Amino acid sequence: MTEGVGGVRTFLIADVRGYSRYTEEFGDEAAARLIARFAELVGEGVEGRGGELVEFRGDEALAVFTSARQAIRAAVDLQAEFEEAESDTDLPLRVGIGLDSGEAVPVDGGYLGAALNVAARLCGRAHGGEVLMTDSTSRLAGRLEGIHYVDRGRVRLRNIPDPIHVYKASAHDAEPAGRSMFFFFGTPRRGLSWKVGVGVALVAALSAAAAVYLTAGDTSEGTAAAPSAGAGDAQVTAKGLASVVPAALWKDCEVQTVANPRADETAVCTPASGLPDRWEISRYPNALALSDAYKSELGKRGIKRNSGRCDGLSWGGERQWFHGPNKPGGRVLCYFDANDAVVVWTHERLDQPTHRDILVTAREQGSDHVGVTRWWTPWHHQIGKAG
Repeated sequence: MTEGVGGVRTFLIADVRGYSRYTEEFGDEAAARLIARFAELVGEGVEGRGGELVEFRGDEALAVFTSARQAIRAAVDLQAEFEEAESDTDLPLRVGIGLDSGEAVPVDGGYLGAALNVAARLCGRAHGGEVLMTDSTSRLAGRLEGIHYVDRGRVRLRNIPDPIHVYKASAHDAEPAGRSMFFFFGTPRRGLSWKVGVGVALVAALSAAAAVYLTAGDTSEGTAAAPSAGAGDAQVTAKGLASVVPAALWKDCEVQTVANPRADETAVCTPASGLPDRWEISRYPNALALSDAYKSELGKRGIKRNSGRCDGLSWGGERQWFHGPNKPGGRVLCYFDANDAVVVWTHERLDQPTHRDILVTAREQGSDHVGVTRWWTPWHHQIGKAG
């Protein structure tokens, strides 16, 4: 490995939300147009602000800057370009961007440094249209004309030992008047792997329609508050997923828009520690819509019904699961996706009025199906109950 000279650099990581789902919904040709436009805009935006595009991998881009100020301006400029391109072309260029600054050493094919890891985590946390950065980057850059900072408090990021102070950066006229309400758009994404010596699992989202999530109070720990029943447009959320997920789990979840319009709403859940790396829950209007969604998942994996096993000894199969004797709960599917262990299950209303028609997906990086099984075993009975 050839090592270069270290120094303080600012890393920018950008990711198109929901690219995989968009590909599944609209096909490879549409996805190719989306990514071609993304690549064009990122290349121009990074070069125009004096940065270097280190790596481009389809829906993911990594850039490095010697100036924190230019990195922030590039990120904010890119979000404006993505928004304009989306309105002009109808391509869903909802992109999350994360920034961090610190010592990093150039190596063959990339960089080594903790800042890269943090930037990737912030990219995973950012919603479509957002730029999230650390206080290290904001201190290096100082205040910038035309750029507005919003203090998002201290958050815990997976595999980062200490809480990170995070700011959101945007064009000055793009911020809402108050801090009590934010509008989030997007759905989850698969893990991100850079050829930089740091393995990182990320979460993200694609915006396809307008879902509103009302956050009340402080977000200093990076968790989502359950919506209030008197929160206007958020009432549907208060009556929906927040009421069917136990509070111990809901603290890590945020309601977002889903690419699949058949679902009423989706929450993306990103625990700061423990298992799994991420999970998501979607509520469907009826049993038919839920069944179609589950059949779609099953068909993509090529696994037959009532085959294989989903437990700590074997991973790869599908079956019905039960709350207890003669108390069916739904169906469960498990499989390996590259280096991830994934479990998908339904929690069906059936003849139980306290239940909802939902589909849940949990993912753990590192093929840790035993860990996913241990998490799923107690919680799948509770997730999906209305109270």
